[in-house]
Amino acid sequence: MARMNHLSRLAAPSTWPIKRKGIKWVARLSPGTHDSTSAMPLITWLKEYMGVIATTREAKSILNAGYVKVNDRIVKEVNFPIGLFDIITIDSLGKFYRVLVDQNGKLRLAEITKSESKTLPLKITEKTMLRKGKIQLGFNNGWTVLGKDGFTVGDCIMYDVETKKIKSHFKPEHGVTVYVLSGEHANQTAKLDKVKFEGQLRKRKLVILTQKSGNFETSADKIFIMGKGESEISLK
Repeated sequence: MARMNHLSRLAAPSTWPIKRKGIKWVARLSPGTHDSTSAMPLITWLKEYMGVIATTREAKSILNAGYVKVNDRIVKEVNFPIGLFDIITIDSLGKFYRVLVDQNGKLRLAEITKSESKTLPLKITEKTMLRKGKIQLGFNNGWTVLGKDGFTVGDCIMYDVETKKIKSHFKPEHGVTVYVLSGEHANQTAKLDKVKFEGQLRKRKLVILTQKSGNFETSADKIFIMGKGESEISLK
């Protein structure tokens, strides 16, 4: 059975910033980098969020012409998943955007500078030993790169999409700055106080975070480390 390229708006993930009433259908994510809760199809960003195109035909035309890049790569697939921290570049407009979240945990776009558009935050989700002692790191967006010893699952990096090199590496240590992705403190930054584990058979990794208003606790899956001091990218 052929896979449908659209789904009901009412069935779309709650993190998608789209209208739920009116037009019945919305584009479905192509399989790939991000999961459906942390990403939205490129055409939906361009058409419904940014309003720079009006129809699917128009979207295909500008994408086939190579006018849109994602993380410094030309993308021509209309349903390509654009997710958390991804960078959309529209060369014809001279505009650069990064995917963040709002205070309700919904995805949003923030306009950024050209220099910032070269930096992509990534979280290590897998670490694999290859032949001859080489180490392969797998990230939250599905990418893999060769790394060195010293990297651990849960660490975060700043990756230069132009040079294809790791610029910075952060471990979940006391004092690092983190960005909260969901929950009551979504779209806020905080300082990491400590990491703890709960449970016996299946341990759950939690973090204690500090803000001026006090401390709070959340799952380690709900944060991204952004810097050892201040965040290395703009989060406004």
